[in-house]
Amino acid sequence: MNYVSILNQLLENKIIAILRLDSPQKAQKGIEALKKGGIQAIEVTLNTPGALQVISHYQNVSDLLIGAGTVLDEASCLNAIQHGAQYIVTPTLNEGVIKCANRYQKPVICGCMTPTEIMTALELGVNMIKLFPASILGLDSIKAIKAPIPQALIGPTGGVNLENITLWQKSGADFYGIAREFSKLANEEKYSELTEIAHRYCTAISHQTL
Repeated sequence: MNYVSILNQLLENKIIAILRLDSPQKAQKGIEALKKGGIQAIEVTLNTPGALQVISHYQNVSDLLIGAGTVLDEASCLNAIQHGAQYIVTPTLNEGVIKCANRYQKPVICGCMTPTEIMTALELGVNMIKLFPASILGLDSIKAIKAPIPQALIGPTGGVNLENITLWQKSGADFYGIAREFSKLANEEKYSELTEIAHRYCTAISHQTL
């Protein structure tokens, strides 16, 4: 799958599920449960044990976009790409990671908190901006940022849930990063519940786009 199709599918799917777990087995079962619930874009954080092997296992699975998250440096970025990560996600703005992802034509989603960080990210070639932590910045933040920077593709991460996802959509969100709820259920091995919650998120998104 090429760079453009990965980027387009991430934006079409809107939800990026983030799994930060305590074992590779839970990561694999969590991915299967999320996929069964209809979520196709899943990020496995690199501080999950065995994350690279999990990413490698799912790199060629149809109807699944597997990415590496919590990528903190260029070496980790390259390692993730070599293990099949289709996109790269960072919690911060790191020029080395961005250059590495661009060098290998993998979409990169960088965590930013301020308009200055967002402009710097765009100038460095970041595709999608992860507004993080969104819970601190609040629902009005995207609308405020997009007033002077409308070209930025912004997705709140940290604080998005079923109760407020429609409010985030109305504020101008282009996508959503969801970690806490999904990771909690997978760590507790509540996989059927995870599938159900994933389905509810997908339904909420589909209703928004009607």
